[in-house]
Amino acid sequence: MKRLLSLALTTALALELVACSGQSQTADTPETATTPQTVETAETAAIPVAGDFYAVQPVFGMNTLFNAGDVFYELRPRSGYCLLFRIDCDTATRGVLCSVPGCTHDSDACPAWLPGQIWDYTTFATEDTVYVYKARSYEEVTDWESYYEQNVAPYLNDEDMLQGRTPQEFEISYYNRFVQLRQPACLYAVARDGSEQRRIDLSENLERNTALSWCDGTALYGCLSLDALDTPVQGFRVELATGQVTTFSMLAGEGIVAAEGRLLLTARVVSDVPFPDPQTEWEAYQAILQNATLECYSLDPASGKRKKLLELPGSLIAQNGDFSGIAGGQLYFLERQTQPEGDVLMTILAFDTTTGQQELEYHLPRKSVWMNDPTVVGLPDVAQQEGRYLWLIHSGDGGLLSMQILDRLSGMLYEPAMPSEQVRLQQDLGSPPLTDDGRFLLCVGRSDDFYDYHYALVDAEAFLQGSTDYTPVTAPDL
Repeated sequence: MKRLLSLALTTALALELVACSGQSQTADTPETATTPQTVETAETAAIPVAGDFYAVQPVFGMNTLFNAGDVFYELRPRSGYCLLFRIDCDTATRGVLCSVPGCTHDSDACPAWLPGQIWDYTTFATEDTVYVYKARSYEEVTDWESYYEQNVAPYLNDEDMLQGRTPQEFEISYYNRFVQLRQPACLYAVARDGSEQRRIDLSENLERNTALSWCDGTALYGCLSLDALDTPVQGFRVELATGQVTTFSMLAGEGIVAAEGRLLLTARVVSDVPFPDPQTEWEAYQAILQNATLECYSLDPASGKRKKLLELPGSLIAQNGDFSGIAGGQLYFLERQTQPEGDVLMTILAFDTTTGQQELEYHLPRKSVWMNDPTVVGLPDVAQQEGRYLWLIHSGDGGLLSMQILDRLSGMLYEPAMPSEQVRLQQDLGSPPLTDDGRFLLCVGRSDDFYDYHYALVDAEAFLQGSTDYTPVTAPDL
């Protein structure tokens, strides 16, 4: 699923909508961020919130693994379809999430089977069900005959396209993709024992750029990513049991960027000067952004009340600075500052989600270092524990990568023994998740076929001290 646009683009593209809003342009520095205050305008209609919010996809990239503490759920691509897998941490085994006797896992008779490609899907779980949200596809298709003539018939004798498949297998894979493209936005609900699957159609075929990134255990929450200046700002709630879509209003130019407890955290950029098109007037765009204000709010969907959490200078997200994500009750920003000698100083800034006060300023110790998205994709209890660690990637000579880990509680920086090729794979998948019993699930390899990643479990404390005593995750029934 397409990631949320970066905060700089998501909010700044809507600045013309708020340029004349009359909001104050006085921006506090990060060290003197404002204390929360009530925002009286644009209150939302009250909507029920069943429990604490948790992320179902990161700010950057796509959802690959969902962390349920003692198990992980993962959707993997196959030839023209996808399969849901379950990783059991107690046994260090991985298997298809299917308990149907004799199932071959290659058709819609399998509860773990989904048609088409992985990019349209987001995998997550509640306490009793595993869900896959299927987003509205970008490509519109009308009928199989037309799709076949354009995408299948010309390639039935093309060995590069067939990639070892028979023409019949090639045709079946494209038919499954056609089925996926034709299906409006929906939810697939799979029993956690793999016994059954049911499809839940949404009451509204939400636009593709609707990012449903947060769950309260009974519903998904999100908003439109602002791809154009005239895109309305709208929040959405999708009931998991019925697929019913309800909306709630948001401030002009506002986007949901994080969540904490039962509050949604939002942000928008405010400027008195209309922004030009960044594609054609980049320097003017950056100059205005430097003097704009980034406002962050906490929004209580149950009451419709907002509080301004903090104000930051627009310069924080200018020149490739950006919002990075949320972990452990902290909002993280990555600030880039060019030094007189030409080097770029990278600084991590963290702000408390309750008080809005800055809690951390950490200067990255090397050049060519960046921080993985810290947002934890997992159930609420998991997120609190995993948010302790910030994962940093360093690109050295010859493109060799190394991993660094900042323990935000102790302030210690570790560099575990992880080969460059494994760091590269881990970077593709994001920060390694942490199990209930304190082990990291690491990506240690990949097969050539179907992006089939291989995993291992390792005690977190031992890993930080350089241990490579991994427990491979095996797949005995595959």
